[in-house]
Amino acid sequence: MMTHPAMRAYKSVAGYSLSGRDAETSCFKLLLEDLETAAATQDLAVRNAALDRHQRLWSMIMKANTIETGVTAEEDRRLFVTLANKAQRYGIRAILDPQASLTPLIEIAENVCAGLEGTTASDSLDLETDALF
Repeated sequence: MMTHPAMRAYKSVAGYSLSGRDAETSCFKLLLEDLETAAATQDLAVRNAALDRHQRLWSMIMKANTIETGVTAEEDRRLFVTLANKAQRYGIRAILDPQASLTPLIEIAENVCAGLEGTTASDSLDLETDALF
């Protein structure tokens, strides 16, 4: 039986593909790099691009967790939506006020990365999101 070339190609790369968790970690690492670069520069275009990526990523997380699929526990979904809401609200504040610090957004991204990579809570920064507002 002959295997379709597309299936052979799929099988050859499937072993190297990122898992969902690896992809999420990569997204947050890229976001973290963008936010750190934006925080270190006075260039408003760089800052706005980083904040745009930030808002889009958290918007996707919000959308993915507002729909009940049965994959994620209710408690986790609530946590993700709450964190997305707070991150987006501060992101909007940072968009409207170019002098607003990006440190809270950087800390959130660092904590999410640490969680996705399996770092224990004692190894990562403890961030109280209620302090953002």
